[in-house]
Amino acid sequence: MSGDWDIVTLWQAWGQPLAGFLHGLAFFTLGVVFLLLAPRALRLDLARRLPLLAVFGFCEAAAAWIRLLFPGADSDLLAMVRTLLLGVAYVALLAFGLLFPSPVGRRWAHPWPVFAIGATWLAVLLGMLLAGRSAAQAALWGEGLARYGLALPGGLLAARRLRQRVQPALSTDRFGTTRRHLRAAGFVLGLFGGLAALDLPARAVSLSLSLLYAVCGVYLIRSIVQALNATQDEMDRWIESVEQSQALLAERERISRDLHDGIIQSIYAAGLMLEGATQAIMEDPAAAEAQLGRAMYSLNQTIQDIRRYIFNLRSGGREASDLRSGLEELLRDFRINTLLETELIVEGEEPPTLRADQRGHIFQVAREALSNAARHARARRVEVWLSFGDDALRLRISDDGVGMVDGVARSGQGLRNIRERVRLLEGNLDLDSAPGRGVTMTLTVPY
Repeated sequence: MSGDWDIVTLWQAWGQPLAGFLHGLAFFTLGVVFLLLAPRALRLDLARRLPLLAVFGFCEAAAAWIRLLFPGADSDLLAMVRTLLLGVAYVALLAFGLLFPSPVGRRWAHPWPVFAIGATWLAVLLGMLLAGRSAAQAALWGEGLARYGLALPGGLLAARRLRQRVQPALSTDRFGTTRRHLRAAGFVLGLFGGLAALDLPARAVSLSLSLLYAVCGVYLIRSIVQALNATQDEMDRWIESVEQSQALLAERERISRDLHDGIIQSIYAAGLMLEGATQAIMEDPAAAEAQLGRAMYSLNQTIQDIRRYIFNLRSGGREASDLRSGLEELLRDFRINTLLETELIVEGEEPPTLRADQRGHIFQVAREALSNAARHARARRVEVWLSFGDDALRLRISDDGVGMVDGVARSGQGLRNIRERVRLLEGNLDLDSAPGRGVTMTLTVPY
């Protein structure tokens, strides 16, 4: 019997301090966790309000620990400090509920109602002191007003707002886990508001309430953290799907440009050769036969290119070679197909920093410019000048054709493709033309 009495005495002596310590530890941890989480998830409405819950947690922990940390302090001063801490904590809780956005468009655009409520509570507390009430009495009444006027409505309002926010905004199955955790967090906040209202008149069961507070703090941390993690995971998956869609669109645009700048141009060149062979078949059958042979060779090469595109290989292998040899081969084919006089001038050596994709874009720009000269310029001579400077690569392609008339050529698909490639190269494109003076296109690509 004496052993039982010793256990009861020991529990009465150490139970309340232990419960108070756990109560403060839970809410201090809550404040630290929410303060660290807020900057990492600023895209979420809930995360932007977490600093309010952090203030709530720190002040609640300080109020729970104050008797443990300062057992010999003046009781009136201790009670007043504790009341002020609880007031700040519950104003932050009320602010979390008031400022949390409503799903139907009703939201507090300004925090002035929170300031007004907090200022009113503080004015009542100061008024009681000025009216002659003792600090202990003022602290008791102030704590009661904070619990009934701030904590209870703050907890219930936060629970309601979280539940309202969950239903329409996270109604899809993808956010089912987030929805459950936010509902749990709302329930815990509502429960805390009810416990805060019971604490003042129920001093006899304050030990049990302190343990319940600790459980509420731990479960609130768990619910909010898991809700944020689940939402962040869903957002990351959604962002990944968007990036994949953008990559697919970019790949489609690249294939479209390459088809237009490469295969379609090759088919057009073969058509020119067939047209020339048709005109020469009666006058010079041997020349027509040679022209038909070149056209067949060109079409066979085009078929090879199409097959390479199907298997996602490089078109014709030209983009993988250096620019000098690629342009020499391009101009040789261009001269044979169009019978135009061409000249290639290369200055300097290609730098090792030039990537294969950059060479591919530059090569396709040259091919499109030459195709435009053959189709639209009615030129007799085309000159290509390539310079590898110290800070940039410069490619200039000029012809002696009719030039651009009223800017008609500027609206074609080919020029749009050129400008898109220049954008991808982060370079600069300059077009100089006038009727009767031909066209000079200068591409500058910084290293």
